[in-house]
Amino acid sequence: FGRVVLGRDGRYRFRTIRPAPYTGRTPHIHFKVRLPGRELLTTQMYVAGDAGNARDYLWSRLGEKERAALTVRFAPAADGVRGEFPIVVQT
Repeated sequence: FGRVVLGRDGRYRFRTIRPAPYTGRTPHIHFKVRLPGRELLTTQMYVAGDAGNARDYLWSRLGEKERAALTVRFAPAADGVRGEFPIVVQT
């Protein structure tokens, strides 16, 4: 569990370890976006190229557009790997 507060420009950043798979699920990270007293979005981010994706009961049901939006490619960086997962909500 973690909590992130947006910067003035609306961006967020966090550092984590690679999530582990569990029964029936491929590695993924849950996101819940809230304003005071209001939940705006609940979603999940998946790791591109993970062998477990095709066997995941939720990921495998997604259409191509949904998979593209929810699956992140990670690239090597000086401090590990980095990926981008844009979240856009209208308030």
